[in-house]
Amino acid sequence: MQNTVKKRPTQKEVAERAGVSQGVVSQVLNGRQGAIRVNPDTRERVLQTIEEMGYAPNIAARSLVGGRTHIMGVFTYEPVFPTDTRNFFYPFLEGIEDAAAALNYDLLLHTRSAGTEGGRRVYQNSSSRLSLTDGTLILGELGEPSRVSEVARLIGEGHPLVFLGRRELPGLSPAWVAADYVSGTQQVVDELMKLGHRRLLYLGGTRNHESAADREAGYRQGMRGGEEPARVRRVDPSEMTPELAAQVHASGVTGLLIENDELAVRWLETSAQAGLSSPQHSSFVVLGDPLSPRPGIRPWAALEIPRREMGRAAVRVLNTLLNGGPAETLSLPCRWVPGDTLGRGPHGASQP
Repeated sequence: MQNTVKKRPTQKEVAERAGVSQGVVSQVLNGRQGAIRVNPDTRERVLQTIEEMGYAPNIAARSLVGGRTHIMGVFTYEPVFPTDTRNFFYPFLEGIEDAAAALNYDLLLHTRSAGTEGGRRVYQNSSSRLSLTDGTLILGELGEPSRVSEVARLIGEGHPLVFLGRRELPGLSPAWVAADYVSGTQQVVDELMKLGHRRLLYLGGTRNHESAADREAGYRQGMRGGEEPARVRRVDPSEMTPELAAQVHASGVTGLLIENDELAVRWLETSAQAGLSSPQHSSFVVLGDPLSPRPGIRPWAALEIPRREMGRAAVRVLNTLLNGGPAETLSLPCRWVPGDTLGRGPHGASQP
């Protein structure tokens, strides 16, 4: 016996069974008075017919004629949707879900690319999949110029967007919610100074993105007026060697601000190979949360990113946009987390 899918009833069929016009059914579904006056008995009859027939409005069709779907999209150019609750992106999504539910929005996760070649893309044949929603939250870095062009085009076409993370787009002022890396990194400098570390090094990666620029800016601001100049070294993790670790130690650096966990892991590995350890020979702080879970990694000192709070705030900012408000930008404070990679410097006697 062949299984068949039951045909979904249409709005026209609901109207015919209830003995009213299709316009009356539409007005009852919208839940407000319009050009057609619907008396309570008629409204009740239409609602009963809808229930009996199992009618559900076609949300995509309603959006095409100018209505609101009350759906927010979540899009990323990377496959970040987690299978592990410790995944870096999970708290963002948790916060997004919390706030969306509170504001009565559904979520649509864009989990595949519009095209099959060249990675994920927003547009296919000049059409955007993101238009299925009222507006979109964008996670992750944009990276290559073609992606920047895509999101700039979306904004130009009037599609409401909010970025999780500060984003600079030429000629545009996009809405975003970010971690305040500038103030957070300044606090890290202060904490290292309190422990007696004067000669510091900022160890960063080679990728150029806004959060890295903000961290370095915070470091430079924190070092202003100090006895020592701001020292910055940017390297690819593959370029980190025991020789580099020994060179840093020989230069008199006793405190490091390390941009991300990948660099921190390499620093620990190469320092050990050079016969050095933390905090015995130098202290370090990681300026953010791990990008992926790493079993057995020690509890190092770090800045904790307010990921859940950023997800919630991004939904609220998008809701403001959808209701005619301005494109807001918010920076949320990071949390200082002391760890066992901190020790006393040569100019201090206090313990962390």
